[in-house]
Amino acid sequence: MLTNVQIMKLAKRMRINNLEGVFFKSQLEDMKLKKNKSYIINLEDEYDEEGELNDGSHYTCFQYNQDDKEDPEIVYFDSFGVAPPEEVLKFCNVKGIPYNMIDIQSLMANFCGWACLAFLHFINVWDGRSKCLYYDCYQFTNLFEDLGKTSDWKKNELILKQFFKSPNDKQSDTLESVGFTFIPENTNIASGIANVNTI
Repeated sequence: MLTNVQIMKLAKRMRINNLEGVFFKSQLEDMKLKKNKSYIINLEDEYDEEGELNDGSHYTCFQYNQDDKEDPEIVYFDSFGVAPPEEVLKFCNVKGIPYNMIDIQSLMANFCGWACLAFLHFINVWDGRSKCLYYDCYQFTNLFEDLGKTSDWKKNELILKQFFKSPNDKQSDTLESVGFTFIPENTNIASGIANVNTI
C-alpha cells in the first residue's frame, strides 16, 4: 500500500494541485473543509484501541467544489464502490454524497491509493475531461469492469496502469514492484486512456 508521502509525491507529479492532503478519517473531525479541494482518506482511525498509530487499511477520496454563486458539488470515490463513511458526511456537512457504485478493485489487489490518484487526475487535470464533475466521474468509472458483475480484474489493473505508464522513464523505485512506474514531469499522463478498448 502506498504511504501518504508517496501519494503526495505522485499527486505533485500528476499535477493534482488541489489535493489538500492524505488523512485518516478520524483526523477530519479537527479540520475545516476547504472549497475546490480534493481529499484522500484512509478509512482507519489515526490511532487504534490501544492508542498506537495505525498503519492504515484502504484509501478513498472525495472532491468538494463550490462556486460562491452555486451550491457545492461533492463526489466520493471508493475503488470498492462503497458509500462514504459518516466521518466524511459530517466533514462535508451533508446527509449524502454521490458516489460510484462500481467495484473496480479485486479483494486480492492493493491499488486503492493508485485508483484515487487516477480518479483525481481524471476529474481535475486530464485535458479530455468535460469539466462537468459528475459526468467526468461517470466517465472514469465506466473505463473499468464492474467486479460485482464480472471477474475480469486483470483488465481493470491494466486500465489503471495506463495512468502511470511511461516507457521513457528510467527512474528506479520500489513502487515498480507492484507494476507501476513514475511519470516524467510535463507528460500527458492519461494519454493512454483513449486506447482503453485496445487492452
